[in-house]
This record gives sequence, C-alpha cells and structure tokens, in this order.
Amino acid sequence: MQQGKHIGKVVVSMPETGDEQKSIKPEASYLITGGLGALGLEVAQWMVSEGAQNIVLTGRRSPNETAQKIIEELEAAGASVSVLLGDISTQESVMKILEEISASLPPLKGVIHAAGVLDDGVLQKMNWEGFTKVMAPKVSGTWYLHQLTQDLPLDFFVCFSSMASMLGNYGQGNYAAANAFMDGLVHYRRGQGLPGLSINWGAWATAGMAARLAREHQNRMQSSGVMAIEPELGMQALGLLLSGSQSQVGVFPVNWPEFFRQMPGLAKLPFLEAFTTKLVEQSQKGQILEQLNVASETEQEKLLTSYLQSKIAHIMGMTVSQIELEQSLTVMGLDSLMAVELRNQVQTELAVDIPATRFMEGITIVALATEIKQQLIIKTDKNQTIESNNQEQLDQNKDSNWIEVEL
Repeated sequence: MQQGKHIGKVVVSMPETGDEQKSIKPEASYLITGGLGALGLEVAQWMVSEGAQNIVLTGRRSPNETAQKIIEELEAAGASVSVLLGDISTQESVMKILEEISASLPPLKGVIHAAGVLDDGVLQKMNWEGFTKVMAPKVSGTWYLHQLTQDLPLDFFVCFSSMASMLGNYGQGNYAAANAFMDGLVHYRRGQGLPGLSINWGAWATAGMAARLAREHQNRMQSSGVMAIEPELGMQALGLLLSGSQSQVGVFPVNWPEFFRQMPGLAKLPFLEAFTTKLVEQSQKGQILEQLNVASETEQEKLLTSYLQSKIAHIMGMTVSQIELEQSLTVMGLDSLMAVELRNQVQTELAVDIPATRFMEGITIVALATEIKQQLIIKTDKNQTIESNNQEQLDQNKDSNWIEVEL
C-alpha cells in the first residue's frame, strides 16, 4: 500500500471490545481440528504464544517429523499438547475426542475447526466421490462439532472457511459448497445465542492446503490479483477477529483493480460494491479500444492478434513466442478454466460477447481476432447509425422550433 497499489483485505472493521475481548486462558483447553497440518500447527504456535497451556491437536494420521518437532517445541515452552487421532467427519470420533478432553484436561473453552481436504476439478466432470471426500470434514465434521459442543460454555467456535464460498474459485465447486455450509452453520449458531465465527481465508503462503496447490493453480490465482497470506499476518488477523463480534469475515490480500479486471462479474456482488465504483473504471477497456478505433483495418488485425497472443500466453503461463497464431488454442493446452478466464478478460476489455465454449472448439488466434473484429465493426456501425438518427432528430427539432418561432 505504501507503493500506491490498491491492495487490501476484505476484513470488517473491528469495534472496540474492551472487557469483552476473548482472551486465551491458561487454565482452559483448546481444540484444533486438522491440528497436525501446517495451518493447524501455525494456529497452535500462535495460541501458545498468546498464553494457551493446553492444546489438543486432532488428525487422521500420526504426526510427521515436522509436526513432532513443533509439538516438542511447544511443550518445551511450557504447553501441554495432546494429540488425539480420529476422523473428524464421524460422530463417533468427535464424541471420543471430546470425552477424552473432558476426562483428562481442563474445561474446553475454544474450538478451531481447520480440518479439510481438496479434490479440485471441473464441475461437469466431477463424480460424487469428489464431492463427499471434500464435504466430509467441512459438513459432517462441523455439524458434529456443533451438536456435541453446543451445551459447553465455549468462548469461541471458529470455522476455517475459504474465500471460495464467498467469491467462488475455478475448479472448486465442491470446496465452495462445503465451506458455504460452514458459513451457514455459524450464522445459525449465532442466531441460537452460541459463539461462532467463520473466516473465509484466502490462500496461505507457507501453510495449509492452498500452499500445496499445483503451481499452475497458484499462478492463476496470482494473475487474478489474489495474493497469498503470510502466516504471521494471518495469525494477527485471527487474534483481531477473536476479539470482534462478526459472524463471518473474509481475509485475503487482493490487488482489486486486477481482480475486477479478471473477474468482472464479481463486481456486481453487493458486499464488494464499495470497491467497484472507482476501480472498474481503471480497467484496460478504454486503452485497447481507443487504439482499435484509430487504427486501419490491417493495423486492427495486428493489434487484435498481438493482444490475444499476450493474453493467452499470460493465462497459460507461457511466453508470447510460444503462442502460435495459426494453431488451435486447445492443441496449445488451453483448458475450460483458462477459457472462462480468457472470455472474462476479452469481454471486459473489448466489450464483445464470445462464449467461453468458442475457445474450446479448435479456434485459432487469427480466427478469433477476425470474429472479435467483426463484432466491433457491427457495434461501430450501430453506434454510427444511432448517432446519425440522433443528429437527424436534432436537425428536425431545430427546424420545428424555428418554424414554430416564425409562426
């Protein structure tokens, strides 16, 4: 932000909380599901630094070497760390974990539900197993945690949701739906007078599932203006949110001008309205159209092919020289997700309507440039006709007014 870039986080401003601040208590126990993963361990370290002395980490498998080392460091710092294995998506496992906490540890005062799995893919090609695998910890796990802790005097019940359920994300329809359930359940809890907070996190830089995404997916996110969360900043945000009164908050660093340029449809979302009024106007739409308007027919073809070549190279993670003008986009490796991204950019910047499916039909850059050029010509002709008709109407009005005066 010091460099003048429009980068920020979608985080609701925090009111003064005073005595209501939900501080971490040394005499309490805190449960972190998915606690043996990178993100869960980040949370555990932060909680111990805040004064927690009784941490319960759950996972489906025993701690790996890295996790074990962190656990030993936490214990060396004076904390008691319990590792309870089980599948958080089954009622039996959740009951067993809570019973063990009740029997041998101080009262449970906080739950951080950070368990989750990914199984990305295009929605039309996804099987039901791909849904249930992702849904299990987010839907079943959240529900059982809610049911079995609702009678406990918790200070907080925090669900680690995702920006996918707030803004959507390519190839993550199942993940978005699963996280949307968490968001909804938290609102339900709040309506019942129970503590609840759902945090729609963006991608993490060095922790969590997002850090393990394929390089191609990470590049696509960065190209859309969404940047990764540094763990230290993420934990600072968690601390602030635990002291707040919101039920759902999105936390993700974003370059808003780039984001809205890549995702123009999201500019219509009501909760993003504050960002859109000025930023959408900063898109590149005017720049390329101005160049095309003053160019000759031959120059227009060159501008469009060069424009498309550059866009496609960026989206596919290739150099411009690798993009062949006469080769099918699909042969070069353009997939359906890339096609949607390309359609969004072309639609925003050139004000033309090319269906995303058209990019998957074996079309070349040269052919695509011709189609776009034709749409621009038709649009220009219509505009000129409208302007001509308006001018004739003005002339008629002038004549009528003159005649009326003369009479």
